[in-house]
Amino acid sequence: MRHSRFALSLLSATLLLTVPAYAAPVTTLDRIDGSVSTREPVALPADAILTVELLDVSKADAQAGRLARLSLPGGGRQLPLPFELPYYRADVQPGHRYSVRATLTSSGGALLYTTTQHVAVLTQGAGKQVQLELQQVQPRTAATLENTYWKLTAIGALPVQVQANEREAYLLLLDGRVSGSSGCNKLMGTYTQQAPNGLRIGPLASTRMACLPALADQETALTAALARATGYRIDGNALDLMAGDAVLARFEARYFK
Repeated sequence: MRHSRFALSLLSATLLLTVPAYAAPVTTLDRIDGSVSTREPVALPADAILTVELLDVSKADAQAGRLARLSLPGGGRQLPLPFELPYYRADVQPGHRYSVRATLTSSGGALLYTTTQHVAVLTQGAGKQVQLELQQVQPRTAATLENTYWKLTAIGALPVQVQANEREAYLLLLDGRVSGSSGCNKLMGTYTQQAPNGLRIGPLASTRMACLPALADQETALTAALARATGYRIDGNALDLMAGDAVLARFEARYFK
């Protein structure tokens, strides 16, 4: 793949090589050659940006370390898109595992396509040429009341408080049972739904841990709001607990990988 490539000839491309602080200064560069494609033909948005990263994935329980990153304009181009990703040879340790990841984003940062599997390179028998397949990222639909982790963001007009070393305030409703936290004590109890958007929460019980004054006040306000709630509304990933037309508490859906 030594023919001329758009990847290194574009002046607008940006390249980030991360050199660990402990590494001695080096100038020897090597490169990974590859291309990205999708399973089905797609028309890329005019503002699409291809980003390719070289990652150290040796530790399964830790965040991958990034050795190199290349960003290229992808809009208006045909797939597959070739690339050359330079990296410093001295950064590569024989006993570690490395992979290449690619994403296509819009200029506003929205994730459009991504690789979904680690593609091994450089060590443990892996080479320096890769073919990456991108999968389209499906936008999330509106969250549902039940079986969603609802993080508390406000009680009335007051934003929620979070203290260091304390769990955030949240609710989880499933099969008539509610569990959660006030930001200090755990909450548990029952709920009932009435069509179309009626909701009654309680009675609730809680643990009896001593709370800091601010969290104690928040817990009192939250339990009062839960007891008063007669309905709810969901807009995308936002949940409002209501008493008539009044908003008692606001939550947002949280998703975990």
